[in-house]
Amino acid sequence: MKLRSGVIGLGRIGAGFDDNITKSINTHASAHYKSKNIKLISLCDVDSKKLKKYGKKYNISSIYHDFQKMLRQESLDIVSICTHSDSHLKLVKQAIKYNIKGIYLEKPISNSLSDALEIINLCKINNVSLQINHQRRFDKFYYNIKNLIEKKSFGSIQNVVIYYGGGITNTGSHILDLIEFLFGNISWVEGKKSLNLSNNLSDPNLNGIIRTKSGITCNLHSINLKNYGLAEFDILFEKGRMKIDLIKATSKFFTIAPRQSNLSYPLLIPMNKNISRSKNLILLGLDNLCNSINNDESILCSGKNGYSSLEIIVALLISIKSKSKINLPINTNTYKINSK
Repeated sequence: MKLRSGVIGLGRIGAGFDDNITKSINTHASAHYKSKNIKLISLCDVDSKKLKKYGKKYNISSIYHDFQKMLRQESLDIVSICTHSDSHLKLVKQAIKYNIKGIYLEKPISNSLSDALEIINLCKINNVSLQINHQRRFDKFYYNIKNLIEKKSFGSIQNVVIYYGGGITNTGSHILDLIEFLFGNISWVEGKKSLNLSNNLSDPNLNGIIRTKSGITCNLHSINLKNYGLAEFDILFEKGRMKIDLIKATSKFFTIAPRQSNLSYPLLIPMNKNISRSKNLILLGLDNLCNSINNDESILCSGKNGYSSLEIIVALLISIKSKSKINLPINTNTYKINSK
């Protein structure tokens, strides 16, 4: 039997990103509508125009301005929460009150580490499956890259350079989660202010140095998205180089060329190597959440993963204010990020 579901918040990631796209699935509403494991029952948003628009698009008559009323009346099994992070704890508490089995929570997990911990503990105590929407953890492309790194196919890593834009909370949370996924837990961070402004002034771009416990140094550089979009990992190994385009999920590989007699060092040349990727990542994350409920499948991006990404964001912000290196785990959980 299909699980009954609803979506709270019909902004860009809730529903809007699919307005002009028909083939791929880029939003929670579309993922719920097209999942074979789910029957989309209801939608909730404070904006009447969005409710009318997406209710018509997905043939949903049960539309609500009040999320409590929706949860009380619809007997849902799964809910996507796609609202600002400062509302996440309140919504999770209400969802659990009405016996939700699974929550698909937009990133960042919350706007404070204390709230994030409470979300995680509430879900654990009440046996609620919690999935955080860091979508690259649902893509086989990144698992294949992780495997190449762990096997040391190109030797050990010398350095990692990362480019991103769009704010340390919005885009940066994906970047930081991917750093931990590929390279392991973080030892310390050192944040720096960026002259390249974010398109959301309440969510600044930051530069910084991020050091993993395994000894890998990642250099984080922000760009201004008003000029152009870019999200890349440039990984320099002992015996090659890997450039990853996070927007397109494509990669370029370089290997050491035969040494030329007139040079005292070898050069790199391109390799003909392709890594396949997954499609409709947000749907894969939703189906994984369903399988965790029905078949006890492991969650691909847990609350613990969401907490860790948020902790790195907070550490970078504290580092800038204190003008010092910050070791992880940090010893405060009361710092709040701006979620707008």
